[in-house]
Amino acid sequence: EAKPFREVCEAAESKLKPLPQRISGVTVPHHLLAVDLIAETLFLASAGKYERIVILSPDHFKRGTTPFSTTTRDFLTPLGRVRVDAAAVKALMQEPLVSESSLFSREHGVQAVLPMLARWFGEVLVVPVTLGVRSTKAEWEKLLPLLKRCVQEKPTLVVQSTDFSHYLTQSEARRRDEETLRVLAVGDAEAVLSLDQPGHLDSKAAQWLMLRLHEGVKPVVLHNRNAIHYGGRPDEPETTSYITQLFSPEVIPGRLLPGKRVCFGGDTQFGREVAVKLARPSEAARIEKTILDATGGAPLMVNLEGVLLPEVPAKLRHPFQIGMRRDLALEWLKRLNVTAVSLANNHSHDFGAAAFAAMKRDLEAAGIAVVEDGAMIELDDFCLGAATDVENSPAPARDLLRAGSFELWKPSSKPLFAFLHCGAEYAAAPTIRERLVASWAEKAGAELIVGAHTHRPSPDWERGRGSLRWFLMGNLLFDQNDPRNSGGLIEVRFLDQGTWTARWLPLGNVFAPVR
Repeated sequence: EAKPFREVCEAAESKLKPLPQRISGVTVPHHLLAVDLIAETLFLASAGKYERIVILSPDHFKRGTTPFSTTTRDFLTPLGRVRVDAAAVKALMQEPLVSESSLFSREHGVQAVLPMLARWFGEVLVVPVTLGVRSTKAEWEKLLPLLKRCVQEKPTLVVQSTDFSHYLTQSEARRRDEETLRVLAVGDAEAVLSLDQPGHLDSKAAQWLMLRLHEGVKPVVLHNRNAIHYGGRPDEPETTSYITQLFSPEVIPGRLLPGKRVCFGGDTQFGREVAVKLARPSEAARIEKTILDATGGAPLMVNLEGVLLPEVPAKLRHPFQIGMRRDLALEWLKRLNVTAVSLANNHSHDFGAAAFAAMKRDLEAAGIAVVEDGAMIELDDFCLGAATDVENSPAPARDLLRAGSFELWKPSSKPLFAFLHCGAEYAAAPTIRERLVASWAEKAGAELIVGAHTHRPSPDWERGRGSLRWFLMGNLLFDQNDPRNSGGLIEVRFLDQGTWTARWLPLGNVFAPVR
C-alpha cells in the first residue's frame, strides 16, 4: 500500500531538512518496523545530484545461483517506478560471480528502500546487488573493483541495506552493537571480519564493501535503535537492532545530527601568550568562533593545564609554569560551554597544593565539574575518570601510573569515559607505555579513552578489546606556534539503544592557525 510509505516520507520531510553536504553513501535497515529510519536517512541525502544509486543487500533467502545477484528489470513500488541502470548491471555481470536473478521480487533488503528512492530520487537509475550470506572475502574482493568502477563513473549514492544484531535480548544486542560501533568508528573494513553474522549484523559483505568503497571516509552513525523501541516487552527474548550511517567527504556539523552530544578537547589554558591573544578582540572572536563552530555549543570537557590565580605573578619560578588569571579563565570556560575539566596533568600543581585547592573550589563554584588524578565523577550521561602518568611538582616524574591507580573507578550503570594524561612531549603517536596505561583503564571499566599532554594529535582511532581509544588529542588552546602542535575535538553522541558513537573533528592549531 502507498499510504504507510507516503506518511513516513511526509513525516521525515516535516521533521528534517536534507543535508547540504555531499553524501556518497548511507546505511539503512530493511526491517519495515524501522521504516522511519529508512526514510529519515535517505531524506537527509536527497539534496545530492546523483546519476546512479547502487543498492547492496543480503540475499536473505539464498535464492541466488552465484555469490552475487542483480537484475535488469525495473521495479514498480507503491510510490512509483524505479528504473534499473541496465548498462551498469550488464557491466557487473561480466564477472562470473555475478548473475541475473528473479529473486528481487521477494527480496525485502531491496524492496524496503525502493519506495523512498521513488519519492526522492525518482529519475535516478539504480543498480541492485544482493550479496550471498555465504559469500567469502575472496569473492568480495573480486566484486569490489567492479563496484568501484560503477561508483566512480558517475555521481553515485551507495545504499547499504543492513539490519544489525539479530535474535538476541536487548541487553545482549546492546553489547554486540557496542562492538560494532567501535569497528565503525575506526572505519576498519578488516575488523568487520571479526564480527558475527547475524549476531552483529546480517551482512558482513555489505559492511565490508561499504567501508572499502569509502576508504578515507569514516561513517557518521545517525541512530542505533532496537526493535523494542517500536513496542514489545523489555525482556523480549529475540530482537533486531539498527545502525544507520552516513558517508561524506565533508564534515557534517554535530548540530545537524540526532542525539545528545558532548565534546572533549586536549591541552587548554588561558595564561601566558594565550591571555595576550585573548586581549585582542579580533583574535578572541576568531578563537571563540573556531571552537564553537566545531562543538555547536555542546558541553565541552577539557584538559585544563595550569592554575587559576587571583593575579598571575609578574616573575614566575619557572618559565614553563602556567598561571591563569581567574576571572579571564572562568569567563572563557563559560564562553566555550566547558562543563567539566580534568586537573589530572603536570601543570595543575604548578603553584602548590593550596593554589590547586583554591582553583578546584573556584571551578566548582562556577558550576564546572572537576575530576582529579585517579578520581571518577558522575555526570548526566556518563562517568568521567582521569589519571596522569606525568607530574612536574614537586619534581618532574614520569611513568607514575600502575594497574592499581584506577581502583577508585567504580562500576556504574552509565558508561565510563577516561581522560588520560600521558606520553612524551611532541609525540604524535602512542607507545607501548600509553597502550599499557589504556589497558589498565579499560580493565577498570573505561569504554572511551581519550588522552592529552603531547601537544600533537594521534593519527587515528585504535580499538581495544572493550574500548575505543584516541590516545592524543593535541592542543585545543595552547601557546605554541608550530603547526604540528595542533589538535581537535572528540565528539560523542548518545544513541537510543543506550550506546554511544564518537568521531574526531580536527581543528589544526587554534592558537596560531596556518594562514
